[in-house]
Amino acid sequence: MLPINTAIENATLYDGAKPKPVLNATVLISGEKITYAGPHSKAPSYQAREVLNGTGWVVLPGLIDLHVHGLVGETTLRSFLQNGITSIRDLASDAFEALEWKAKERSGLIVSPRIFASGPVLTCHRGYPENVWGPQVAAAVQGRYQSQEKVKRLVGLGVDILKIGMEHELGPCLSETEVKAIVDAAHSLGKRVTAHITNEADFATCIQNGVDEVAHLPSRPVSDELWQEAARRKILIIPTLHAHAGWAEEWKRRSDHPFGQYCQHGFKAGYHQCLVNLERFLSFGGRVAYGTDAGNPHMPFGVSVKEWRDLQSAGLTSGQCLEMSTRAAAKVLGMEEKLGTVEAGKWADLGIYRHDPLKDPQNFRTLLLVFKGGRAYPGGDLEFPKAFDLDYWIRQWEKTKFKSGWQEKMAGRENG
Repeated sequence: MLPINTAIENATLYDGAKPKPVLNATVLISGEKITYAGPHSKAPSYQAREVLNGTGWVVLPGLIDLHVHGLVGETTLRSFLQNGITSIRDLASDAFEALEWKAKERSGLIVSPRIFASGPVLTCHRGYPENVWGPQVAAAVQGRYQSQEKVKRLVGLGVDILKIGMEHELGPCLSETEVKAIVDAAHSLGKRVTAHITNEADFATCIQNGVDEVAHLPSRPVSDELWQEAARRKILIIPTLHAHAGWAEEWKRRSDHPFGQYCQHGFKAGYHQCLVNLERFLSFGGRVAYGTDAGNPHMPFGVSVKEWRDLQSAGLTSGQCLEMSTRAAAKVLGMEEKLGTVEAGKWADLGIYRHDPLKDPQNFRTLLLVFKGGRAYPGGDLEFPKAFDLDYWIRQWEKTKFKSGWQEKMAGRENG
């Protein structure tokens, strides 16, 4: 008789390893790991400390969000976990603050999903994100050797991935020499590189210099030739589709100002272009994994129902969405042996829902319990970011004009 901590019986199980659900499934949890997951008829004999009757319940692997900005407080981290996200990857933060949050999570001092982090975004002086979000989340470098040294220091501190900022539309950018130096140094130390980009030219620079993934779909038109090259080189894209729509919604609050109108229009256009771009990338066999850019306006610290719906509107099935947010995301983290599926030997990270989220993403809001490392937590309130200080960006724009010609473009659109 196998002694275990928790048995979940009679549930519908999407284990993340097979496309079809297992009906009348049993999941056995011992300590922090899964001992068995599959048909009840094939389960070993067991004696459980706690038995949960899962009749009518749906079990999914814990979801992984590969692009968040969530290292801001314990309430925020709790919101992720108690809304189905058992692992997050933060892609812009002070290195020491990120490592402090990771240490608290690993030692069990806070209720939080598993934390992976990039630390600060590597950029050039006065480049993105330093020129928009401030120096706290940026690390400016200049030249090949300084770029390599910064990568070595960040990896030595314990970051999980390196991120670069490439945003020519908002100011100066890293040179190709610097991008290549960052990529080569990171790869030599066994780390991946992701990139913030918007346009085709910066996307091409990333592809040509060996960047492993981009943290957003380009929100500008991209040629089919470049999509084909990206797919051929197996570059990974984290779509973050709805983040653009969230910013468009946020800027409605300042539609009384020309810059607010400009931003609202720009983000709305970028959102629709991203939907088109995802369809094109997928048509060429492109690889994607789940990330939301949580922490930006209207993007929740938890599963984004709107993001799932956008992904499906671009042609992905619910099963493919589950794959990209579980097994595929775990592989990106280099944790596929421990995370991403509900299988024997893996960490017991899973969510239990009253209704099936693969039939309707809104059912993610019916989360009953979430397990992380075998420990159960109840579903909880879903937190959203607070309203952003849009007046700050209006003042910065008026003061710095870091993107020239916006007034002329705005006037042309109004006259048209």
